[in-house]
Amino acid sequence: MQILMPSSQAIQRTRSRFARSARRAYTLVVVAFAAIPANAQLTPESATGSDEGLPLWEFGVGGALVSTPDYPAASGSTVRGAPLPVVIYRGKFLRVGDGSLAAGRLFESDRLELDLSVNGSFDANSDDVAVRNGMPDLGWAFEVGPELEWLIFAPETERRRLKLELPLRAAFSADDGRLNPRGFVFSPQLEYEHEFADGRYELSFTLTPSIATRKLHDYFFTVDPQFETANRRQYQARGGYLQTSLGVGLQRRGEKSFAAIGISYVSFSGGANQDSPLFVRDDGWRLGVFFVRRLWQSERRVKRPVPDLTESEPQSTIDTDDTASDTP
Repeated sequence: MQILMPSSQAIQRTRSRFARSARRAYTLVVVAFAAIPANAQLTPESATGSDEGLPLWEFGVGGALVSTPDYPAASGSTVRGAPLPVVIYRGKFLRVGDGSLAAGRLFESDRLELDLSVNGSFDANSDDVAVRNGMPDLGWAFEVGPELEWLIFAPETERRRLKLELPLRAAFSADDGRLNPRGFVFSPQLEYEHEFADGRYELSFTLTPSIATRKLHDYFFTVDPQFETANRRQYQARGGYLQTSLGVGLQRRGEKSFAAIGISYVSFSGGANQDSPLFVRDDGWRLGVFFVRRLWQSERRVKRPVPDLTESEPQSTIDTDDTASDTP
């Protein structure tokens, strides 16, 4: 009996397909969290009682559907969806899925919080984008860096918050199996949140301008001499203003479920590289729909600090109860 072994080329193709699938699944999670404004949590604080706080961790399953421009100022959009596992962890220094994909809490006071956060975007096949035909594909993008959050306004007796987030992230792209640095992005975000129906619903509004260094603009808008055609002239990108997004989101938190929808209008008008032949549209839309069903949670609770804008005395952020069992 002859046993046929797969060739090294077949193994390499399988690895490449698996790597692409893993990257796309990861990017879908990142973009879903980016499209839906923050503070996504499976358990509403009102469901547990204000004195109990929220579970230290939660695990569930869900799905996401995201539509976003192929790249800044592109003429077309990408729509992707997938079922996803969801993990939320609310540690003292590390948070996963609690208002962002992942964040490391470096410093926190009543009004200020310094985190380490991430962001990302989809890849794009140049054969599917008319103005990029014959040019290299755009790989999936990944951003990581510190973020300073300033709580501007949060009355203790009302469920309203106004905050300013100041993230400065290093950008990377995955191209042909390599992770390449793509400069830096600064995207300050002003966000207003309003909870109603005993905290089970939350409406939020965001305003987010973005500025990037030349290396990131170069990745999207530069046309090198070898890719010049009769309809696509050579162009060298420069750094500066990239875009501004205005978003609105609605979240609903049930006893064991969470659902959210977010939509953002994105303006590229006035961008640093409007003269690029790859700059096609002055605006676009992002849409994200997210649903999660909680399966398990811990009995151990963590308490969010209650903002006190008049006193500087720090407050405890985590319940040190030694009980930490699992509750479905």
